[in-house]
Amino acid sequence: MSGTGADPRRRTRHVTRWVAGALLLVLVGVSIVVATRPSSQAAQVQSPLVGHRVPPLAGTALSGRRFSLQRERGHYVYVNFFASWCPPCQAEQPALADFAFQQGRRGARMVSVVFNDSVSDARRYVADWGIRWPVVPDSGGSIANRFGVASPPMTFLVSPSGIVVGTWVGPVTVAQLDQMLAAARRGELFSAGTGGGDG
Repeated sequence: MSGTGADPRRRTRHVTRWVAGALLLVLVGVSIVVATRPSSQAAQVQSPLVGHRVPPLAGTALSGRRFSLQRERGHYVYVNFFASWCPPCQAEQPALADFAFQQGRRGARMVSVVFNDSVSDARRYVADWGIRWPVVPDSGGSIANRFGVASPPMTFLVSPSGIVVGTWVGPVTVAQLDQMLAAARRGELFSAGTGGGDG
């Protein structure tokens, strides 16, 4: 008799666990959808770096060549933080590739910084996507710390004189990159001390 009396409570606990498990699955599904939302969801933000000189960024790229952002003065440069494990980074990669191709040798430059990822996984990612611009590892996280990056993807636009003039958080589109670059060239973004023209 005591066995039958406990049965409804067990059934209730079982249903409660099942509902909690189903809710957890729904939340995980929503999180995945949010993490892999389309690239139009990137947001332009006002980073504390905007209007200030870009932090130092130098190192040996995955190609083996030495890269220094200082040497890119005279050109607009997009600095993009990414990781191979990051779905939004994967979502934005075709846009970055299209933008870099459209800009060619005489347009804006691009450099990517590996965020919290192994060099081997980053190399595989670069090979899989056919990335041709410099990709700089950041094994100690010092570059990300200087830029204030907590999670990828995050993209900064640097003026020809080395001033940060704009920032995107999230996966960007070609249209968004074009829009920010055009606004910077028209002086519609922060322009104090930029000068230098289009390079």
